[in-house]
Amino acid sequence: MLKKNLKVFIALNILLWGVVSTIPAFAKTVKATETEISLVDGIAVDSKGNIYIARRDNNIISRVDTKGNMTRFAGTGESGYSGDGGKATDAKLKLPAGLTFDKKGNLYIADRDNHRVRKIDTHGIITTVAGNGTAGFSGDGGQATEAMLKHPSGIAVDDKGNVFISDRSNDRVRVVNRKGVISTYAGNGIDGAKGDSGPATKGQLSKPFGLALDKKGNLYIADRKSNRVRMVTPQGILHTVAGDGGFFFSGDNGPAYRASVAGPTGVVVDKNGILYIADRNNNRIRAVDTQGMIRTVVGTGQQDYNGDSELARDSNLHLPFGVALDPDGNLLVIDRSHYRIRKIDPRRGSIKTVAGNGLKMFKGDGGPATGATLSFPQGLTVDKNDNLLISDKGHYRIRSISPDGVIQTIAGNGVRGNIGDGLPAMEASIYGATILKLNNKGEMFIVSPSGFTSVIRKIDESNIMRKVLGTVDKNYLESIANSKYKGRVQTGELAIITTFSDIAFDQKGNMFISDRLNHQIRKVSASGEISTIAGTGESAHYGDGGPASEAAFRDPSSLATDKEGNLYIADGANNMIRKIDTNGIVTTIAGNGNHENSGDGGPALEAGIRNMDYLAVSPSGELHIVGMNSYVIRKITKDGKIERVAGTGYQGYFGDGGPATKAMFKSPAAIAFDSKGNLFISDMGNNLIRKVDTNGIISAYAGTGTFGWAQDGETVEIYLQNFP
Repeated sequence: MLKKNLKVFIALNILLWGVVSTIPAFAKTVKATETEISLVDGIAVDSKGNIYIARRDNNIISRVDTKGNMTRFAGTGESGYSGDGGKATDAKLKLPAGLTFDKKGNLYIADRDNHRVRKIDTHGIITTVAGNGTAGFSGDGGQATEAMLKHPSGIAVDDKGNVFISDRSNDRVRVVNRKGVISTYAGNGIDGAKGDSGPATKGQLSKPFGLALDKKGNLYIADRKSNRVRMVTPQGILHTVAGDGGFFFSGDNGPAYRASVAGPTGVVVDKNGILYIADRNNNRIRAVDTQGMIRTVVGTGQQDYNGDSELARDSNLHLPFGVALDPDGNLLVIDRSHYRIRKIDPRRGSIKTVAGNGLKMFKGDGGPATGATLSFPQGLTVDKNDNLLISDKGHYRIRSISPDGVIQTIAGNGVRGNIGDGLPAMEASIYGATILKLNNKGEMFIVSPSGFTSVIRKIDESNIMRKVLGTVDKNYLESIANSKYKGRVQTGELAIITTFSDIAFDQKGNMFISDRLNHQIRKVSASGEISTIAGTGESAHYGDGGPASEAAFRDPSSLATDKEGNLYIADGANNMIRKIDTNGIVTTIAGNGNHENSGDGGPALEAGIRNMDYLAVSPSGELHIVGMNSYVIRKITKDGKIERVAGTGYQGYFGDGGPATKAMFKSPAAIAFDSKGNLFISDMGNNLIRKVDTNGIISAYAGTGTFGWAQDGETVEIYLQNFP
């Protein structure tokens, strides 16, 4: 399609993967300070001073030795759960978080989105020590491996071998004793901050994160959402040691319990009893001495990176997430959104970077698509070889996933813009590619915004980026000005803001364009002639049974064609699907005009259709409808009925491994079918591509499973105050 030798290109990259790959997760040894580590959620140091970091974007644990060399210690890089009983490097992790060592040298991992705690022994073998993999709360009094956890995030182990777990989304801290029995150690499961001076199991916690123990056996909890650091004594009594609940900065050089800390996520205690706090949203590391007085030891409160200053107090941090201590008493800090690990000498007050080059990694090319990062994936299409093509919009790239699941970038240099026409596709910039479609030659067409207008570009058979058409191009404006009817926008002063809402191709190579603002449909023939084939320009609904050129539409948006050459139009504001047959006659085939989702199982013409954000025809000829804001995919059957194919109608992320009709999405944006009838969905808000097989079972097909509009660490208060 884009390159005749695309298969060879992908195969060659697979062969070289791990040898010349730029993905540090799979490199044998790299210099830690020269490597993109992206977001890190956990840190620990072994007895020899080697540093271990949980790289959530990569689903791996990396080890930085005392010479500054970094290697992969655990995880394949692919998001998932597997590997227990084998080598940790062959295991799958899913958003690993907190790390800690026990006195025997075993490493514990809060494998957060697997809802488990796992252990790597001194021989490199990984096992699960807590959690059955199902998110929830259960199991107290029984074996920890049969219990339910929900997003375990922090972890600590005492000298007796008791494992403490911050069971974050259960608002509890749990403990697993040496016999493997789990119980609640702090928190009653109610989100809050009450219960100080009473039994810890009756008190309230609010999204606990980092944990730390001091030499007296006191357990410290970074209680993120309550903006406090709590402590549980060996006798089981709960206290607040820092934070008054205020989400701001105040209180330095005074009592810690009267100070304000904003979203603390990490804690550690040194041998002298000094408590260090990752005061995340204040962009500081603060210390509480044995007299209970608090002060800032690292960070100015400003987030812009200003290098390794002579004094740590003058160096800026950006959302510091975790802290640890090495054997020499140096403080290690996850400077999370600067994408670095910093080391501070508390005695000298100096600071230096020990890992991370400050860049956020674009990840996954050459490896399994489930281990790749995606950013707002939107447009989808499948080529004749069953490669799935994706508009990785936030990364300014087009990527391809081969049938065996390997992902590659095939267009876009990662720079925002619409520059590079006439250059190889990999050297061109791509911005906001909302639509991907293939013509009858297999050339890929891209619809992108360009200021207040739109541009259509294509990647030709020689893999060269070409401009095809823009809404302000002279030939486009002249052609529609010469049409019988003028669109409402086209006759006014706002003509230049006309946009291309969607495009579609028939088997003859004709391109159809939805001009939503003018309520019209254009046709660009294979020879380049532009004409208006549907819509009088009036915002209305009439004309069924007659020529489409004499019919009225209201905000026509998505388009699709079938093998016979019929054109389907999402008549948006009319809440209907309309069809233009090969004779140019228009009819309504679905929708009763009501702005609602109703009628599943009945005639499509009697159903309510609330959203029609994308249309696609399956290999069997059934028209599918994507509702981005109604979170469902529906279809019109051959006998004219409407059925729900995927989604419950509620927003979220749920359902992989089960029926697609019980799954949840977050802004599904586009769909595509392969030759076998498998359905692919760009779950844009969850940064995933999901697959529904021919049996109706849904699974994650591409993306790391990081859900939400942005990754945690790139945002501040909006997620903090209502964290899941």
